[in-house]
Amino acid sequence: MKSVFLIIDYVPHQVLTIRKLIEDHEYDILAYHVARFNTNIPVLDNFVTTDYKNKQKEEILANIISYNPDIVVVAGWMIPEYVWIAKKLIKILKVPIVSYSDTQWYGTIRQRINALISPFHIKKAFTHIWVAGLYQFEYARKLGYAKQNIILNSLTADVDLFSKINLEVKLEKYPKNFIYIGRFSAEKGLDILIKGWDAISDKKDWTLTLIGDGILKDSFRSNKSIIIKDYMNQAELIHEIQNSGCLILPSLKEPWALVIHEAAVSGLPIVCTDICGAAPHFVINGYNGFKVKANDIIEMKQALIKMINMNDNELYVFSCKSRELGLHITPNISINSLLQLI
Repeated sequence: MKSVFLIIDYVPHQVLTIRKLIEDHEYDILAYHVARFNTNIPVLDNFVTTDYKNKQKEEILANIISYNPDIVVVAGWMIPEYVWIAKKLIKILKVPIVSYSDTQWYGTIRQRINALISPFHIKKAFTHIWVAGLYQFEYARKLGYAKQNIILNSLTADVDLFSKINLEVKLEKYPKNFIYIGRFSAEKGLDILIKGWDAISDKKDWTLTLIGDGILKDSFRSNKSIIIKDYMNQAELIHEIQNSGCLILPSLKEPWALVIHEAAVSGLPIVCTDICGAAPHFVINGYNGFKVKANDIIEMKQALIKMINMNDNELYVFSCKSRELGLHITPNISINSLLQLI
């Protein structure tokens, strides 16, 4: 008989792990979801989604208990109803009740309060925290979780897709294009990137392409030194990455940044700020890219210049090393990190 797995609050980035659970491990999955995540829900056998919006928490609790899951995974502790349900389940089901977390420890007042009340609140709801990486691990420890109750690798890129990018082609002629992929919003630090870029007098035929959508997009269109492209689907994005030579992510705040993992698997050298949650896992200074301080125009400029001054062979070596680092986390590694609890 198939085991049963339950997710409270389905979100799109879970598709890879859901597919692994169903196709490779033959789990049945029941997922609750909220209105803002209604799009792109996969149609899969043994995967049932239910909109919790119009249901009472007591009804959801009863439904979960009758479903009798072997493990419960919750998107986090931000929705009070989910925490209430988790506190009930932890007593009734006697199975692992796991919370996702891609949140870094920033030491804010709210986080400090969470840490203080955790023994009476969060730890009463969840047996384990499933974190994305190192920076999230720190927060889980602040909440009072033992190291043995914190599991890693909750987020993963589509390794099969992005590893299809052919690195050998770059041996013939390395593409001299910096690429940014993400929202056009203040926390992404694009103004710092562009100021650093515009301060470089000799770009040696390198270009800078920004891809995405957002409220600040139009404010950059007048700058003739950059190329702006709209949000793309993954097939289009693969083509852009194939023809690019380095990912740039100048974020001022970035809990994880899945795009860094995608870029690493794609074989792109990476320049990013050191506050990006994925940076310690996929970027090593001088090995496959450069980490810079957030909101520092001079460091950003210097990192770009270092990339520009590298020859094609050095850039290709960085590409290969990025892919090496990117393969440290895969969908298979991610889901088995969770399944070890059963």
